[in-house]
Amino acid sequence: MRLCRGFPDALARMARPLRIAMFLGRFPVISETFILRQITGLLDLGHSVDIFANSRPYPSSPVHAEVANYRLLERTTYMDAPPETIDWEMPVIPLTGRTWPPGSATSVHNSVRVARALPKFLRCLSKAPRLTFQALSPTQFGYQAASLSALYRLGKLCSVAKRYDVLHAHFGPVANSFRFAPQLLRAPLCVSFHGYDFSTQPRQEGAGMYCKLFKIVDAVTVNSQYTGSQVKKLGCPAGLLHLLPVGLDPAEFPFRERNRGLSEPVRILTVARLVPIKGYEYVIRAVAQLREQGCEIGYDIVGDGPLKEPLQNLIRELNLGEAVTLHGSLDSSGIRKLLDRSHIFVLASVSIDGDQEGQGLALQEAQAAGLPVIATDHGALPEGMRAGESGFLVPERDVTALVERLKYLVAHPEQGASMGQKGRAFVEKNFDIQRLNHKLSLIYEMMIENQGKQKGEQAISRAGH
Repeated sequence: MRLCRGFPDALARMARPLRIAMFLGRFPVISETFILRQITGLLDLGHSVDIFANSRPYPSSPVHAEVANYRLLERTTYMDAPPETIDWEMPVIPLTGRTWPPGSATSVHNSVRVARALPKFLRCLSKAPRLTFQALSPTQFGYQAASLSALYRLGKLCSVAKRYDVLHAHFGPVANSFRFAPQLLRAPLCVSFHGYDFSTQPRQEGAGMYCKLFKIVDAVTVNSQYTGSQVKKLGCPAGLLHLLPVGLDPAEFPFRERNRGLSEPVRILTVARLVPIKGYEYVIRAVAQLREQGCEIGYDIVGDGPLKEPLQNLIRELNLGEAVTLHGSLDSSGIRKLLDRSHIFVLASVSIDGDQEGQGLALQEAQAAGLPVIATDHGALPEGMRAGESGFLVPERDVTALVERLKYLVAHPEQGASMGQKGRAFVEKNFDIQRLNHKLSLIYEMMIENQGKQKGEQAISRAGH
């Protein structure tokens, strides 16, 4: 796997701004700050970025201020397909049947769905006939052909008048759904894998789900060595892989040394979606045991998701209503306020049916702010900290180990302060978004250069015949 570091000469030569098309699932998403930072960072470097997203944001979801500050919605093109087509990927077969989208009060006849898509079909056929029939081919696009979502995506891109130097898709399934883009827009494609896309998705759709993608992609970035090993198992050629963690701006996370007195209440923090893989249950049970042992301790949880109600029930069951607070989703400023008042950060992720995390950016954000961290020995989490220096690793689902490490940091606040200093230095060295975006720009340049070489070789080959 290429580490993508140590290219000062190439970076020095890299002066021209690039035209970048970024492909996303839903945009903006409050939990995907890493994508937002990458986009705004590329804009700060002078590049032009247009966003193509499958879906609009959820109506009630908070939005980071950067979306408005950088006027990103003005740069975003949505597929604007009916919800049964892209959001739910429901087939139009049989044509004599009806589709009933989840949550909808009415159904829609499949023949009506086909009729609505006819203008898209004609547009695609006039501009890219071969890609049009691929988009409708079950062997090429599977359920995305049956739902007509591939046709809608192709139709939207066929209306694009701009030319791009490079294409970049975040998450494997998104890249798969826009797999025709490199040929249509005649630009090289970079794909970034992050987590569910190399674990949950292949388990559900099959390990070969990216076979066609890996044949046409020009570069693949992975956020950790662990992610790289998993993507390689799915069939990605090693020569395509580039190690590129998702990053943060250290200036946005002011360092504060945690000089807590022994009598001061201890505040623990976790920032993550409320899903089983995050292991919230075990932290909550550890907090209950610590309070039973006389520790004055509180636990703040930031995030939303399907586990909200089960976690509320567990909190009531353990009589932790005054100790554990579910804050829901918060924007960057809200998260920073909680980081500033906290003493320990915990990310107790657990394996679910073999699925593991690819990086865990919240772990780096906490270290940047000066917090000692406790994480499970899970997926790529050990790569995102300095075990024994900036925090502790514990086994998955081990409440006793969590209690022991938390109790140690409660009893030794001076140790937590030292860990915070080491964590800040670790993050500044390895996860500074400005350095990482420079490296990404270099990957883009390599892709463009390689594509130019390939075109030159093809031209020479044709001339020889």
